[in-house]
Amino acid sequence: MSDGYFCVKGRSEYEIVINRSRFITTLVPIDSADEAFDEIKKISKKYSDATHNCYAFVSNRENTEQRFSDDGEPQGTAGMPMLEVLKKRNVRMTLAVVTRYFGGIKLGAGGLVSAYSRSVSEALDNAEVVRCDRARFYEVVCDYSDLKRLADEVAKRAEITATEYGDKVTLSFAVTLGKEKELIEKLTDASSGKAVITNTGEGFFGFDK
Repeated sequence: MSDGYFCVKGRSEYEIVINRSRFITTLVPIDSADEAFDEIKKISKKYSDATHNCYAFVSNRENTEQRFSDDGEPQGTAGMPMLEVLKKRNVRMTLAVVTRYFGGIKLGAGGLVSAYSRSVSEALDNAEVVRCDRARFYEVVCDYSDLKRLADEVAKRAEITATEYGDKVTLSFAVTLGKEKELIEKLTDASSGKAVITNTGEGFFGFDK
């Protein structure tokens, strides 16, 4: 299994119309299956007048915790095709709910599979999707006179997550695992050894670049 995966950065909605049926896809970042089911309840309540609220999600980083539902559509025509799109595109920690308002024209099994797959695929194309990689998290405490040089070095090789101003400046950042040694050397050189760099943890992080 690759360590990296993709996830949506924020909640989004995307709508298409196929043979007069409306398909509204809601994408939500999730941290667990329980959170996914809570979101499914909220979305189903919001669209309680819809014909179907089908869903699929991968709720862990290992890609082993997966759920889906056809919500009354013929078996295998909605939830599973939606899940296959998430898996094919290596999207995890993400919930997809496709709400269908029936337009009066039956699509048939093949048409439904195509419609639900297309709905999720196009929704992902139009959402903000980021790559999540294994990362280490750091804080660097520096003098104000060194801030610009250090911030520039971090921006080239990692992603700043927070900046705190006090007697000195504290930059928090995430760096892809394996790239931290070079960055720490650059920060040490840029501050002439004055910056205090502390490793604050390890985990996954969604990098914008």
